[in-house]
Amino acid sequence: MKKKLIQLIEKLTAKMPNEMPPIEEIDMYHANFSGGADSIATALILKYGYKIPSSKLRLVHFRVDAQEEAFFDWPETDEYLKYASKTLDIPLIVLRGDKSLRQRIEDRGKFPGAATQYCTSYQKRDLYSKWVRSLGPGTFICASGERRLESSRRSKKEIYQVYKPANAPTKHRFVHWLRPVIHLSETEVWQLMELAGIEPHPCYTNYKVSRCSCKFCIFLSPKEMKTVAEAFPEQFEELVKMEERLNHTMKYEKNAPISLIDFIEKANKSNEQMKLDLFRPCSLLD
Repeated sequence: MKKKLIQLIEKLTAKMPNEMPPIEEIDMYHANFSGGADSIATALILKYGYKIPSSKLRLVHFRVDAQEEAFFDWPETDEYLKYASKTLDIPLIVLRGDKSLRQRIEDRGKFPGAATQYCTSYQKRDLYSKWVRSLGPGTFICASGERRLESSRRSKKEIYQVYKPANAPTKHRFVHWLRPVIHLSETEVWQLMELAGIEPHPCYTNYKVSRCSCKFCIFLSPKEMKTVAEAFPEQFEELVKMEERLNHTMKYEKNAPISLIDFIEKANKSNEQMKLDLFRPCSLLD
């Protein structure tokens, strides 16, 4: 392992919280793994910062499309997960729910929103809780890649808490929630990736999105959504038809619904304005 990488990891690794049981008492560490930069950094810090052996580590990926072909999942993710697992030398576990996210949307008659992120609760959190409960008695760590600098909501999160949905002391199952990169900046995360020699997920390089979440994530910017729509036109058209059929939009702006068509049009207007600004006299830009 490169000296500079180890030095940076040791510098960035936070002290284990006092509430956490000793490392030797943990049966297994589950690193939530989307394939994004934050999840890579999480795995690196667990393995080389906290010195967790690969035999006690698992990369746990949640496939939001369940058994269906990739729709909200990126088509390149399956291969990237194999690459990352091999490169990190950490075994991979892929969990699939009973229903895809698309089925959930149809059942509920509306898309997930910032205030109701059932895409996360159903397709990830509940799925993990059900799986870890199936493991029986033991002590487990759920390690996730949230960072405080990502959003005001995440800025309030602590590095540690009990994972209540699956924790059951009376059944001798103890599940703890650790956020190893909660204090890191985006720059530090990418520094870890670069020094480790790990190629980024294709969603960053091929589609220029800022986060490795769902392909049609509710948090995409107009420019990002436009890029994804152009790369996957048939699936985008299906989403547009879903909006019409459900009479519910995926995106909101200032608490008002905005259709996906109008939302990506904002990217076109932004580009047009940028071109106009580039050719305006400097005095008018002051």
